[in-house]
Amino acid sequence: MNLHRVKKKGVLYIGIAGTGKTTIINNYFSSLDPEVANTASINFNSYTDSKTLQLVIQGNVEKRMGKFYGPPPGKKLIFFMDDVNMPKVDNFGTQAPICLVRQIIDYGLVFNREHLEEQWTLLDIVFAACMNPKSGSFAVDLRMSRHFT
Repeated sequence: MNLHRVKKKGVLYIGIAGTGKTTIINNYFSSLDPEVANTASINFNSYTDSKTLQLVIQGNVEKRMGKFYGPPPGKKLIFFMDDVNMPKVDNFGTQAPICLVRQIIDYGLVFNREHLEEQWTLLDIVFAACMNPKSGSFAVDLRMSRHFT
């Protein structure tokens, strides 16, 4: 996990219920030096949408300069998504929260939902996630999962 944090590479734990995926992440979070990293998490379920995810992420970053947002300078935000495969699959075969995560990783930005012409650039965020392949949708978008070890 430390290597992933330093290299800004996401990590995805996959396993059936009871294998300790969430416990591994929570133990790592409790061992982190607060001077190095901030942590935040969200539990996905079938009702989780991209707006909710965006609000949680924005609630854990602060304005740095202009349209740049992130944890305090010199720190990383490790954002944990539990049960990442649980959001409802829409008519197009996508899951909106997963598409938002992919957008953040690929482009480092989110759009202001009130004024769509305004973008917020997100800095120093690393994602960690876990999923149970036996529940929810049985696969996660490959365009997102390619960013995770």
